[in-house]
Amino acid sequence: MASRRDLKKVITLIADELATEAFIASYDSKGDTEAWVAVFNKIIALNQEYIARVNHVEPGIPAKKFFNALCDSFNADAKAILDEIKELA
Repeated sequence: MASRRDLKKVITLIADELATEAFIASYDSKGDTEAWVAVFNKIIALNQEYIARVNHVEPGIPAKKFFNALCDSFNADAKAILDEIKELA
């Protein structure tokens, strides 16, 4: 298992990449600015939520199982945001 510090760095890196992708796509599109603001808010919330979840492991669940589930759900949420960015662009 990777350290919590490394996991938090990866989560932040992916959130930064999503924000960069959204910024570039929003700059090129002529679409609704409120939709783009909502996407940026989702990216910020994603980062904060998963950093908090890494810091506070749920009791009663083995660590390996918890972190595997955390990574799977993070990947799914990040993919959903990326799909939303592609839709708006």
